[in-house]
Amino acid sequence: MRKISLKKIYSLKKKHIGITSITAYDASFAKFFDDLGFDIILIGDSLGEVIKGEKNTHNVSIKEMIYHARSVSNAVNKSYVIADLPKDSCSSNRKIISDSIALFKNTKIDMIKIEFNEKNIDIFKKLNNKKIPICSHLGLRPQVISKKYEFRIYGKTEKEKSEIINNALLAEKHGAKIMLLECVSTTVVKELRALLKIPIIGIGSGESCDGQIIVSYDLLGISFNKLPKFIKKDYICKDILEKRINNYIKHIKKLPNK
Repeated sequence: MRKISLKKIYSLKKKHIGITSITAYDASFAKFFDDLGFDIILIGDSLGEVIKGEKNTHNVSIKEMIYHARSVSNAVNKSYVIADLPKDSCSSNRKIISDSIALFKNTKIDMIKIEFNEKNIDIFKKLNNKKIPICSHLGLRPQVISKKYEFRIYGKTEKEKSEIINNALLAEKHGAKIMLLECVSTTVVKELRALLKIPIIGIGSGESCDGQIIVSYDLLGISFNKLPKFIKKDYICKDILEKRINNYIKHIKKLPNK
């Protein structure tokens, strides 16, 4: 199978074929997911939680993102690879550009994901001019929230609905090539699918998106923090993993042979 291009992802949207996406943070998992045939692999700043054991994504550095993005992109042959630009990198327009260039220069990724902010929207065009494609992230934005009540569905009120739709259209107008919607109401998703030409990838935003993404450690059922409510229990692999690993432990406990 050939390397998946952005054009291929757009064709999946056009054909109404769901776009499969998952996170990876190291070479071994990345190769495993790539071999399984995932369309997109994301090196998420969620590594702050699932890898570093922190409460949120806020303290992930650009050096850490480059390290993990390099590990993943070195192992992937087919999937389209996207990496998050971490919170600290978004502190100024100048830093967004310099860190985006560094992330692209030092890895083999195909795209960078940036959490939407009206203050940095002009950066999209500048990065596109430097041949760095952008995925815009709307709805629940982990880099800007810290309180429990902020982890909710966005777009239920008319004000939020209008804001998300307008920001999504603005992001597309300024050059975003993919839209990621996190915890956005199904009503908003359906309206945006009719308005946007770019693919919509959802997480916790219902099943009307062009594709879905899941944090791999959530799928395995072993995330450091609490599993999101939207994860379907039928998909969680923890019971299978525990059974196989416990079989190994029981076997080793019977050793050494006499």
